Amino acid sequence: MQRILKACRQRLETLARQFGARQPERAVALWMEKARQQSRDQGLPLSQALVLLDAQLQARWRRYQWRRQGRPLPPTGTWLLYCDAGLGGLARWLWAAGQRAVWCRETDDTRLIQKALRAGAVLLTPDSLLLERRIIRTGRLPTLWVPPTLRVPDQLKLVFEQLALRVAQPRCMRCGGALVPVAKAAVADRIPPRTALWLDQYFLCEDCDGLFWRGTHWQRIRRQLQALGLPGAAEI
Repeated sequence: MQRILKACRQRLETLARQFGARQPERAVALWMEKARQQSRDQGLPLSQALVLLDAQLQARWRRYQWRRQGRPLPPTGTWLLYCDAGLGGLARWLWAAGQRAVWCRETDDTRLIQKALRAGAVLLTPDSLLLERRIIRTGRLPTLWVPPTLRVPDQLKLVFEQLALRVAQPRCMRCGGALVPVAKAAVADRIPPRTALWLDQYFLCEDCDGLFWRGTHWQRIRRQLQALGLPGAAEI
C-alpha cells in the first residue's frame, strides 16, 4: 500500500509541474484529498482511488500535449494496449470487446517497457513496482495500474472507463488478430457438422488463421459485455 501511495504521489508531483502549477505541492495535496473523498464516497481502497485519479490526469495531460502540438486527438477506442504477463485474462476480454491488445508474456520488466514504448502503446499492469520507474512516473510511457484484486470483468470495466473505449467487433480470442469474413464453402471442411447445419457466417483470424463463428459461446460473451454497461456493447 505504501509503495503504491509513494509512486502515485511522485506521478502527481510530476504532472503538477508539467501542467505548470505555481505551487506543485498544493496541487498534489488537493488531488490527494480528492482521491480520499472518492475513496470515502465510493467505498474504494485509497490506492484504487489514486490510480483512477492518476489515469484521469494522465489522459488530460495527453490531450493537453496533443492540442499544444496541434495534433488531432486520437479517435475513441484506438489505443494499442500492452497487457503484461499477469493480465492474460484481461487481454482475452479486451479481444472479445474488439480492442487492439497484446498479451506480453515477457517477464523482464525492462524489456516489457521498451516494447510498449517502441509500439506507442498504453501499458496495463497489476505490478505496483513498475509505477516507480522514471519512464512511467514522468508520463513518457502511458501506464494504467490494474489492481490485481479486481475480478477480470471489473478490470475490463476499469480500462474502458479510464481510456474512454468503446466495444467494437470482436477479435481473435487466441491471439487478438482481426477477424475477416470468409465464405462458408471455403472453410466447409473445418466447420463442425452440427454447426454447419444452422450457421452460415464465419470468420478467419488474419494472424493465426483460426476459424470463428458467432455461436452460443459468443452470445454469452456479448451478454456479459452488455451487463457491464460498456459503451457500444449493445451495438455488436
